[in-house]
Amino acid sequence: MRVMKKNKYSSYSSFWMDKSLFEDEFDGVESVSSIERKSSDIMKLVSYKRSIANFVSIVTGQSIPVRFEEKGDSYTDGKSVVISAKMDGSDFDSTVGLALHEGSHIKLTDFSTLHRLIRDNYLPSSVDVQYLKQKYGVTEDYQLAGYILDNLKSLLNYVEDRRIDNFVFTTAPGYRGYYQSMYEKYFNAPIIDKGLESSEYRSEDWDSYLFRIINLTNPKRDLTALNGLQEIWNIIDLRNISRLKTSWEALEVAGQILMVIEKNTPAPQPGQSQSSADGESDESMDGENGQAEMSGNMDETATSPSQGMKGSGAGEAMKSDNDSDGDADGESDSKESGVPTGGSNPHGAGGNLDGLSEKQRQQLRKAIEKQKEFQDGDVKKTKLNKSDAKKVESLDAADIQTEVTGKGMNQGWYGQMKSAGTETYVINNMTKGLIESGLVGMLSNSTWLINRQEETIKKGIALGTLLGKKLKTRNEERSLVTPRMKSGRLSGRMIHEIGFGNFDIFERTMVNQVNPALIHITIDASSSMSGSKWDNTQVAAVAIAKAASMTQNMDVVISYRAIYNNRNGKYQPLVLIAYDSRKDKFSKIQQLFKHITYDGTTPEGLCFEAIMKELVRVKKGTDTYFVNFSDGYPGFDNHDINYCGDTAVNHTAEQVKKIRSYGVNVLSYFISDGYSGSGNDQFRKMYGKDAEFINVTQVSELAKTLNSKFQVNI
Repeated sequence: MRVMKKNKYSSYSSFWMDKSLFEDEFDGVESVSSIERKSSDIMKLVSYKRSIANFVSIVTGQSIPVRFEEKGDSYTDGKSVVISAKMDGSDFDSTVGLALHEGSHIKLTDFSTLHRLIRDNYLPSSVDVQYLKQKYGVTEDYQLAGYILDNLKSLLNYVEDRRIDNFVFTTAPGYRGYYQSMYEKYFNAPIIDKGLESSEYRSEDWDSYLFRIINLTNPKRDLTALNGLQEIWNIIDLRNISRLKTSWEALEVAGQILMVIEKNTPAPQPGQSQSSADGESDESMDGENGQAEMSGNMDETATSPSQGMKGSGAGEAMKSDNDSDGDADGESDSKESGVPTGGSNPHGAGGNLDGLSEKQRQQLRKAIEKQKEFQDGDVKKTKLNKSDAKKVESLDAADIQTEVTGKGMNQGWYGQMKSAGTETYVINNMTKGLIESGLVGMLSNSTWLINRQEETIKKGIALGTLLGKKLKTRNEERSLVTPRMKSGRLSGRMIHEIGFGNFDIFERTMVNQVNPALIHITIDASSSMSGSKWDNTQVAAVAIAKAASMTQNMDVVISYRAIYNNRNGKYQPLVLIAYDSRKDKFSKIQQLFKHITYDGTTPEGLCFEAIMKELVRVKKGTDTYFVNFSDGYPGFDNHDINYCGDTAVNHTAEQVKKIRSYGVNVLSYFISDGYSGSGNDQFRKMYGKDAEFINVTQVSELAKTLNSKFQVNI
């Protein structure tokens, strides 16, 4: 059994996450193609996405979609969270942190702030428009926007991120570790520390100010490095960042910071925007094209986490309880404000002001560029190709969940080892897209299968129509009227007897009504069920579903149990919920059941255990029936568990016993080519008195055994 390699980026999830999600199942496997690896990863990606979506939902209190980006740049559109499709355990904690931050933006950020900023050239009241127009020699607002809008957006992102940080840190302290992993992964570069302490970026220009502001949470900050930096520190007031309740308030603070910088930086040469004065192209800011480009990116900029909260050293500041300088005030900052600020000295270490070597300057430029990309929402995320994206979408629509089953079970032929359990996949919704994805072995587009199963389904519907007529008595209410009572409902036919001194002129009516019923049919879809066994089982299952559809108070769920095989030797138990009359129309059986076939081995009790919670989650007053079709002998094996022999039989018997303990009625049909076959003894051991050995395609025999459970007199 392989163990997931521990690393600093997955240490938090490793406490609760099953190791198989990210372990490399191909270790030691030769000649494994990239297609086989992708086949393995798709199911993992769905689990990966679902786990992160649960985190985001818990922290934000909202059902925010989480998705992978298929093409183009990744961004958050204000409605969903985009995450990387890279399957690597080292990325999980940091990806959770990123998703939590983006999800919190969706919850807290007012996106109309940026819309107005870009579309209407709206400037907050804290911006001295007349001063800036005079500085840049312009007269119109749109002209001024060409000089200051990009920088104002960056400052807004920074302040807004501080507000978002505070929300997560104060409302969900248990998730701080994921934030820390995100900071460490993306921005904890030692070269940033060196840059802050060096003589670099100490001139009064926008590059220097943004670099210093972005890294204000770094303990190595130096507030004497630039004129006005101390004033900016005071304006932001990280310890009291919770005072900012809205994005509009954050924009006002961003405007104050902008004015401090503008008053300490020179005006550009005539014809230059501010960005070009700092050595950047100003093409995107010119005229109508510039406006269009900003509008095209506004969601990305608004909702993506700004580097302001993730600069190198932000990761260190997050660990304020263990600050290297041992200053207790750093801990106070973290706990009181919910925003990490590092050590107690706001001026930082001051640095030795030594210059950097050319190699170090190049490293610093790359690190800063990485920070800017993060600030602009340009986080490099692994994307899915169109084919894989469609498969993930299909599996997502199929509502797949995982349950750890067989944990603590004595395993092997002699039961000498305890099992750590294995993940069992439960597909809650069979869809056409799932069939077309080719990811589930028991679902096929084979023409031969489809033609054969269409005939089987027709037989099942015909049999079910006959069976339904026998079960219709469940719809009938039986009334018993008792006349000549001293109280109750006045009987019109007895009123005349009052004149003869008879006052027992009332009647009472008792109505006997059958409880609603839920029948869960579970079918063994292992390879041993091939041929007539499979045909007979399908006929019986379709017949029961058809009969139930003809009654008013009976629902049917049909599930199939087999294995998930990613075609590289990695198997997992699998339960496919193919039909649920509580949400599906009977036409689903007619349209999709022809694609279901047998595949693999028999993880009998493991599958029962996986759907246990669903079996008992029914409305009060509903009679629940668990109807099993199988050919007797359980067996399954993978890297996690050895499920065979008496241990598998005993485990299955234990699950059946547990099902009964919840008040569920059990009925199990042994399927064979005739009326008996090998495995009868094991079958009786697993299902006891509820084992039936009949021809399930004979309506009279099937109706008799069903009605013995339904307690309906025919």
